[in-house]
Parts: sequence; C-alpha cells; structure tokens
Amino acid sequence: MTDKKVLIIGGGVSGLATGIYLLKSGYNVEILEKNAIPGGACIGWERKGCYIDGCIHWLVGTKPGNPYYEFWRETHALEEDTEIFFHDVFSVFDFNDGKKLTIYADFDKFEKEILAFAPEDEKEIKRFCRMIKRFRKIEGPVDKPVDMMSPLQLIKIGLTMAGDYYWVSKYSKVDCVEYGKRFKNAHLRYLFANYMAPGYNLMSMLYMLSHVMNKDGGVPIGGSTGMSKRMAEYYEQLGGIIRYNSEAERIIVENDRAVGVELKNGVKLSSDWVVSSTAAEHCLKKLLGGAYKVNKMEKRWADRRTYPIYTMTIAAFKCSKQLSQEDFPVGLHGMFKSPVRVDRDYPGVAIRNYSYDPTLKCPDGCSVVQAQIIGDDDMYFWWKERKADGTYKAEKQRIASELIERIYERYPELEGSLETIDVITPMTYERYLNTRHGSFQGFVHTSTGKALMQKGTVPGLNGFILSGQCIFQSGGLPPAVITGRFAAQRICRADGRKFMEKKQPLVNPIALLTRKKDISRS
Repeated sequence: MTDKKVLIIGGGVSGLATGIYLLKSGYNVEILEKNAIPGGACIGWERKGCYIDGCIHWLVGTKPGNPYYEFWRETHALEEDTEIFFHDVFSVFDFNDGKKLTIYADFDKFEKEILAFAPEDEKEIKRFCRMIKRFRKIEGPVDKPVDMMSPLQLIKIGLTMAGDYYWVSKYSKVDCVEYGKRFKNAHLRYLFANYMAPGYNLMSMLYMLSHVMNKDGGVPIGGSTGMSKRMAEYYEQLGGIIRYNSEAERIIVENDRAVGVELKNGVKLSSDWVVSSTAAEHCLKKLLGGAYKVNKMEKRWADRRTYPIYTMTIAAFKCSKQLSQEDFPVGLHGMFKSPVRVDRDYPGVAIRNYSYDPTLKCPDGCSVVQAQIIGDDDMYFWWKERKADGTYKAEKQRIASELIERIYERYPELEGSLETIDVITPMTYERYLNTRHGSFQGFVHTSTGKALMQKGTVPGLNGFILSGQCIFQSGGLPPAVITGRFAAQRICRADGRKFMEKKQPLVNPIALLTRKKDISRS
C-alpha cells in the first residue's frame, strides 16, 4: 500500500515536528515554506556580517528527564552533543536610582538576594519564593492530547496532579501588576509590573522562574538558527521534502475535505491530509477563505483587550567592545532618565548581550547587543500607521538613535561602541510569519482571559489539522513542538495507524538536492 501523503503549510518548529513524527509513522510528507530557510519564528539572520538571533532567550526542556527534553531529542532540535548555555544571572533590574536587583538562576541565591534588597517585604517575598518552589515540581501531561488518553491514564493524572491544578488555576487569575501592589518596596512593584508584559498572569511568571531555577531553561549554543537547522536536516534524512520560497495561496477543499494546497505561483499539490502550522487566523481567514470557523478563536480575535497579543520593537546593535557576562549580563532591564517613545512612553527596555555564544558570527571581535521593547496590539497599530503615512523608515531610525542615546547616558562605558545594524518591528513579524498583529507567539494567558486548548480540528472540515503555538495557551517553542506531535497523533488515529511505528530513518537524496537548490536561489 502506498504511504499516504501529507502537506504541511509552514516549516517552523511545529511544522518540522509534525513532519518528523509523521515520517516516523510511515507517511509521505512535504512541507511548504514561504521563506528561504526553515524555522519560522525560531530563526536568526545576518546584518553587516553579524548574526542576530530572533528567538530563544530560554528554552524549556534543556534538562534530561523533562518530557520536553525527550521531544527535542526525538526531533533532533537538541542532539547528544548540543552544548547548552545555562544562565548564572538570568536577568538584572537596573533601576535609575543606582540600585540593582539580580534575578539569579539559582533559587537559594535569588531568595537571599531579594530578601536583602527589600527586607521590609520579607513576609511577602518568602511567600513568593515558596510559590516558585512549588511550581518547580509542576509539569503537566504532554505525551498525548488529553482527549486521546485512556480512562486509567486520566485517573492517574487526576490523582497525582490535583493539588498542582489548584495552584495553576489560582495564580492564572492573578495579574502581575496587581500582585506587585502587595509589596511595600517601589522597586519590587516596578519589577512585577514590567518583568512580563502588561496583562500577563502570575502563573506565567512563576512558570518561567521555576524552570530557569530548575536548570531547565538554558539556551542551545548555535542559536535559534542552529536548532531549526538540526530539525530540518533530520526531517530530510527521514525522507521528507521541503519546498522553500513556496507560499500557500489557498487550501483546496472538495466536499468539505482538504485535498491539497495551491501555491502563490499557481502550482497545485494534492494530498490525503493538510496540516497548517502557519498562524491560525491567517489560515482560517485567508487560506480557507473564512468558510470554516473555530468559535474559541473567533471570540478571542474579537476581544483583543481580554485576549491581547504581544509583539516587540527591537534595535540590534554591533558593539565594538567585548562584553563579558560579568560586565554586562545576558539579560538586563535598564531604566532610563527619559523614556523611549514608541506607541507610548517606555521607561526601560530589555537589553540582551549575546557574547555568551562564541559560535554566533560577528567580525572583528565585536558582539551583538539587542534593545527589546515589548508591546501589545497598540504597538502594532502604531507601526501600521507609520507604514501607511510613509514615516516607517524614519521612525525606525529615530527609535534606534534614541536607544543609543539613552544607553550611552545610562552606561557611559559603552560610549561610541554601538552601531545600528537592524530594527525589527511588529510589521516585520507580520510580513515574515503572517501572524496576527505582528505577534511572535500565540494568545497569552492573562488574568481575565480563559485558557485556550484547541484540538486542531476545524468543525465541518475533514482531512485537515491545525498545529502551532496559536492553538495552545501562551506561546513559545514548547507549544510548537507539542502541537506538532499532537497533530501527527490525531492523523495516525484517524487512519488507524500506530504512532511512531516506523523507526528506521530513510535517506531521500531527492529531498536533499531540492533543499540545496532552493537555498541557492534565496
């Protein structure tokens, strides 16, 4: 019997993961990627000879024993010899009165540091640290979708995680800004209001800190591009094909069944299944023409105040000075005397120093520094207006210049060392990823919004599955690999196949030649 054919729209982490798991389950798979390289949001690029990393700040699953670690190994996102950088200092809040608070990646050091910083808040600080400790032990079931679990598996999960679900549910409804008001120390109130983007719930912050302090939030050496490249190469070794520079125009539907994809160049491809790992809104409204709806998503798109997206404005600089982690940590939140104006005033920005990774290219002994301003829908619409009125390029230059000015004022040791090499805006994310309002991730779980867990199926449409972080609560790379795995499992179940039954990798020389040809054209 001929293997069934699956077309996957999007060659990001979710699309690659879906393809790898389907190939291991005996399917013919072809990925359609609109860009010239794999990775989707998990990418980096070069400007003026310098590598700019566009994604990973910390990665859940860098610690053996974590279920995500197994997924990364199964998909070759991480290999046995992949070196991981683990932060000693995860971030530093550098306040404009000269005080600094170090967020250590070691729990004991962090607790000692924050207690010494704000002894007047000892009681509340200890309560917060106990919550971090509790969340270090919480890891939900991600091996398969809940609706595919047996009654026995569900009972076991219910018995072992009942207490965990209580705490997750409780702190999902607590806003970080509101939580910060419990503290007397004004700097701690600022930290909780600005560590995460406005609207984030406390559970998300606890989840982040707990993983980092569990030695499970490292960064793979080689950057985001290295991780995506490993996945793509493994996918092709298994026999999969990637069509680069091949943007999907529409999903071909016959009698309420997806039967193929038409590309922008007019080429039509047929298949037994279609999986879309591109942004869900782009897929449903553009590729499917709005003919099919997912109510959970429609409600969220219609209520952007309860369900905001988050995006960024980033200025990337080439720094002529060698910046050690002792002098300038990987993550620094610097407050300025004068705010930087984008869609609103931002009193401080996240400054990242990429010198921790010697493999990231930058000539003449230089390093890359990024100043990152996180925003929401309002930032996107502000940039969209700049695009429409013709001031887009000028505003990018202004913001980069203002950031250099503020950084020099705050850190005079960097005077004369920074050169702007790129400015990334929400319009960049929208153009490259087709994401909603230039988002780099899915719906964030706010304190007022309901959690999203969408199966990936679309009512009334057969032969089709959604994957990607847009169908899973919050965002980032873990939801991408999970939904890719889930999509493959659902297809296998629908076809009566055993998931991951095919173990031996195949070498497809045609796929390798196709990839080389596509990259050479880009």
